[in-house]
Amino acid sequence: MKSQKWMVVFAIVVVAAMVFSACQPAPAPTPEKVVETVVVEKQVEVEKVVEKTVVVEKEAVDETAAVKEFLKGKKICAVFPGPVNDAGWTTAAYLGLVNLRDNFGMEIAYREHTLPEETADVMREYAEAGCNVIHAHGFEYADQIDQVSAEYPDIQFTQTSRGTGKEPNVIGLSFVSGEEGYFAGRIACHLSKTGKIGYVVGQTYPNLQWNQEQAKVAFEDMVKAGVKDAPCEVNWLEVGSWADPAKAKELTAAAIEAGVDVFIMVADAGDAGIIEAIADARKAGKEVFAVSGVKDKNYLGPEFVVGGYEEHVWKQIELAVTEFAKALASQWANPCRWACWMKPLSSPPCTVC
Repeated sequence: MKSQKWMVVFAIVVVAAMVFSACQPAPAPTPEKVVETVVVEKQVEVEKVVEKTVVVEKEAVDETAAVKEFLKGKKICAVFPGPVNDAGWTTAAYLGLVNLRDNFGMEIAYREHTLPEETADVMREYAEAGCNVIHAHGFEYADQIDQVSAEYPDIQFTQTSRGTGKEPNVIGLSFVSGEEGYFAGRIACHLSKTGKIGYVVGQTYPNLQWNQEQAKVAFEDMVKAGVKDAPCEVNWLEVGSWADPAKAKELTAAAIEAGVDVFIMVADAGDAGIIEAIADARKAGKEVFAVSGVKDKNYLGPEFVVGGYEEHVWKQIELAVTEFAKALASQWANPCRWACWMKPLSSPPCTVC
């Protein structure tokens, strides 16, 4: 019996111990040992392989030489409104053809004093004769060149005093005429004592009318700047032809009697008549001057032809023909097609090889 009591007490003690231990906080975890890892970069010698880059330069292309080679032997034919010795508009175009002949090896042909009504037939004759480029020198040929260019789409046409071209084969060439008029107007108004300017032209067309308007602007600007008390006035004198010195002299003499004392000369062959009228007036004691247009005319009257402007038509024609040749070369790289452009009209239709 006594023994049983001890067992009970022992059991109670064990249970109490278990309860006590359950009430105690859990022991803190043992910290893990951390080993620091140090990365050490080891210098390793690396053999470098360098690839050598070889630049192969393309042979420079002499574009001018290529154009000259292409145009050599080709033919440019032109219709002119006046004589090639008019010291003005027609002379300027003639020098353009001479430049293409002497510096680009082209053949040239031209007709002087070509009337608008006969121009279409002349250009057709040129086309049938194998001309590769046909040039119409003047605004008055616009309708005719439009007509004939449509009949010969494989021939290149160019025209001066034309603001826009016409697809596919007409190149229009034009100067900034208003600037010419402004510049000439400033000179003329500075020279004038009477305030009356004579603008002598062979024939009237839009470019020249822009010149007249800008001359008026120049006169007004001079008043605003205090150079003149009042603007000069323009007397528009149309000869009716680019090759009539007698009529130009008559108009000039009459204008001098009316008080005009400075003349802007844009009458081509007619400029010689203007010079004669002014020379006569100066002999009579009148102070009259002239301003050159298109080409320098000072050599015709060194003592009274003062200043002016020039139109380098020769360069304009060169630009049209050479730029066309460059464009053709880039579009028609196949040499067979190059040959097609210059084939005679009588040959069979061109085929690209």
